[in-house]
Amino acid sequence: QYLRKNFDAQGHMKNYQTIDVGELKFSTGIIESKMTVVNYDRKGNLLSASQTTIRCNPEEREVLMGVFPFAGAKSDKALKIELKKGASLYPNDWFNKNSLPDFNFKLQVEGGVAGFLGTESQTAITQRKVMLQPNGLYKVSGKMTLNAYLAGINISTTVYDFFEYIDLSKGIVWQKFVNSNGEYFTIELNKASGN
Repeated sequence: QYLRKNFDAQGHMKNYQTIDVGELKFSTGIIESKMTVVNYDRKGNLLSASQTTIRCNPEEREVLMGVFPFAGAKSDKALKIELKKGASLYPNDWFNKNSLPDFNFKLQVEGGVAGFLGTESQTAITQRKVMLQPNGLYKVSGKMTLNAYLAGINISTTVYDFFEYIDLSKGIVWQKFVNSNGEYFTIELNKASGN
């Protein structure tokens, strides 16, 4: 389980979501998982809940954590992740490098009602730097640009400065995405989930 907290530019929490990722199911070269997002106001009052199905090829599963922060929107929707052939979000021995190559992936909405992402989203992750922290975690920082398309027309472009902390045994344990207007959100692995 992951916890997403949304903040205004002054650092006041506006609302939050819990993100539960179901068991990964493997079938004929496809990985599928159901993601449940529950929305709360800043006081913890339940606002809504939705479930999204995420599908990808086995070699694309490392991108799933990059999708979780943005995929929660409407129910009865499936998201398909598409990577360029041979692309890897974290290349072999990435933790021994000072910087990482740019990375792009596409999300395609399959059925349901278009949500935050429109019907297609092109995501570019650039300018990534790697730093080993004193606590043994690795900090990766960079920029993430999301271009959302509806019927082939770019309906929005959002650029985030981001950084994330990665535990080599658990994966990504904390992320922060800062918008150009100063608003930001964080994603953390919920310790209570036992992961």
